[in-house]
Amino acid sequence: MAHVIDGAASIYMQKGSGILKHSQEKHADLSPLNQYLVECAALEELAETAAHQIVDSLELDYCRVILVDDQGRYSCNASYPRPVTLLGMGKRFIPALAESVYARLMHGGNRRGLLLAQEHLSREERINLGIRDDEVSWGIPLRIESRGLGALIIGQRAAPGNLSIDGDYYYLFDLISDQVARAIQRTRAFEKDDELAINKIVTLIRDLEKRDTHSASHSRRMAMLSEQIASQYQFSVRETRELCWAALLHDIGKLRIDDFILKKAGPLTDDEWRIMKTHSRIGAKIVADLAGLEDLAPLILSHHERVDGAGYPQGLTGEEIPLGGKILAVIDSYTVMTEGRPYRVKCSHEEALAELAKNRGTAFDPDVIDKFIAIFKS
Repeated sequence: MAHVIDGAASIYMQKGSGILKHSQEKHADLSPLNQYLVECAALEELAETAAHQIVDSLELDYCRVILVDDQGRYSCNASYPRPVTLLGMGKRFIPALAESVYARLMHGGNRRGLLLAQEHLSREERINLGIRDDEVSWGIPLRIESRGLGALIIGQRAAPGNLSIDGDYYYLFDLISDQVARAIQRTRAFEKDDELAINKIVTLIRDLEKRDTHSASHSRRMAMLSEQIASQYQFSVRETRELCWAALLHDIGKLRIDDFILKKAGPLTDDEWRIMKTHSRIGAKIVADLAGLEDLAPLILSHHERVDGAGYPQGLTGEEIPLGGKILAVIDSYTVMTEGRPYRVKCSHEEALAELAKNRGTAFDPDVIDKFIAIFKS
């Protein structure tokens, strides 16, 4: 565990015999929590998922997720199921008062480990946080070692003297706070990495635009279509993001192709085509060498492969081709056909879809074709 619960918690734990049966059942209900949190790509999504899962698993009435940023600013990132305004829900909300409660919770010297609102908070503090007199409410710190990341405010309505959230839940509270805190730390690290990756992508796209304006606009169009087909596959936020990034950078290898070939107005010779076909390997190598973009390399490398093995550069077949590569192959072909090229007459939307359908199962994966066409039907 990231922290030890003692103080008030130890009193309750000494009374009982550990985790009671109902607590064990709740523990079983919470077992998928970490998996749900791992699947979250954004901090807001993580906070909402955590609040929802905690309420449903522990049969609570509400859960609020309060986070603090690097500048010490607090914000309520999720409140389920109640709506929330600013940092609290009280009619007489005073930000400084709420922040003092959160700071006490997260302070490394808080040996109590958590705060029971009815015992450890003043009535003014409870009112300020929107905690009702008929609720049993807890403040649970979110910490990684001594670093405070935020707090959970959870509550359940109960008649006075009939506390349905009792000492046997301390173990569960500790487990929950540990899972959520680690997920927050992991997600923030991912978001920082994503920010750096986006900056790299923007730089590469600008470089490509300077060399070949058409290729850059073509890539942006591919990214928009990639987002739509990702929705058909119900990709996660991170999977969708990576597919769109790969679409933006699928032709980045053309930065290393000579202008004579890249900007040639007429058809390419066989030798020129051999050189042009190296752009997928070159592009994969470029992103593979950039921290945060490594996972895009297989998609960029395979976006000209065919399911029948007649593609390039590796001649992969069927399931050997990454799904992202199969998707990019379909979208790339569609956009090339509908945009036209010096060596190819521009097609209508209907003609392009008909050509894709014609090559279903040979050049293109049948399922990807079906889902791509479904975008336009819907």
